[in-house]
Amino acid sequence: MQALLVTGPGRYGLAQLPEPEPGPGEVLVAPTSVGICGSDLELLTGQRPDEYVRYPVVPGHEWVGVVVRCGVGVTGLSAGTPVVAEGVRSCGVCRRCAEGRVNLCAGAYAETGFTHPGALAERLVVPEVLVHPLPAGRSVETAALIEPAACVATGLLEVGMPAAGAKIAVVGDGPLGLLALALLDLSRPVRLALIGSHKQRQAYGMKLGATETWLRNQVPRTCDGGFDLVVEATNSPEGAASALMLARRAGTVLLLGISGSGRATIDPDIITLRHLRVQGVFAASRPAWQWLVSLYTEGLFDPGALITHRFKLEEFEEAVDLLADPDSAGALKVVIAPN
Repeated sequence: MQALLVTGPGRYGLAQLPEPEPGPGEVLVAPTSVGICGSDLELLTGQRPDEYVRYPVVPGHEWVGVVVRCGVGVTGLSAGTPVVAEGVRSCGVCRRCAEGRVNLCAGAYAETGFTHPGALAERLVVPEVLVHPLPAGRSVETAALIEPAACVATGLLEVGMPAAGAKIAVVGDGPLGLLALALLDLSRPVRLALIGSHKQRQAYGMKLGATETWLRNQVPRTCDGGFDLVVEATNSPEGAASALMLARRAGTVLLLGISGSGRATIDPDIITLRHLRVQGVFAASRPAWQWLVSLYTEGLFDPGALITHRFKLEEFEEAVDLLADPDSAGALKVVIAPN
């Protein structure tokens, strides 16, 4: 089969690999649409921390595909069924796994596309326990966005979805921030603000439910302390600091971004004096996956408008160049079709 193989930092390209065979309890899938994101760029360049990668590896952790065949003992799935699958391959027996927080497994880190072969290939094998079937008879391209959305949902399930009529702000207008906006709109907030850095993305925010949009350097001072819940998705220390300032006293701040700055930028006194609840998020929990698949199945989750560019597997380098400089072509979510 044809696959994209990363043998080390800066060393990657198309390769002919043996087609994998599903073992007992495993499913062979043909990926149809694979999203690429900043984590994939880190994998390619060697910027991903050593404990979260294992070279050589086939990348691809945001994907949707179709079942080709099942291994011995697999039930409830058949050839042709559209599916997504959880990425984190947890031990299943530690305390965090018992809670359903498989994303926080105490065992050695393992994830499809980073330590195990991912979906940027014509075929992929995944354990049945991670697979979620999707409804047939509809376009499934959007389902490739279930994985990043499930990361947002993990945080929302931890802090609790806001009650109807809440005042909410999302800081960050990248794909993760816009996915957060789409999910938060389901709670019927009275105010849903998008604060970003790209003027051209404000229109996406309004389509996904925002009641107001602001560029980060133009946010009125009156917004400080004005929100019950603030979701940060900027991958910058400045974004996290501004999220704290936007939350009201006894409000909640959900930090999704990973800045990689390695330096303290948050004033702890703001957390104390405002009596804030600050929640971090790492990867996606099983309840979050189940929730997102349910929303997708019921037609309540459809951020297809975020997919701006599509490529074939052999056009991967062009896709990477675009993702490295998305503003040059107005790119938001880039997907690749291996099959």
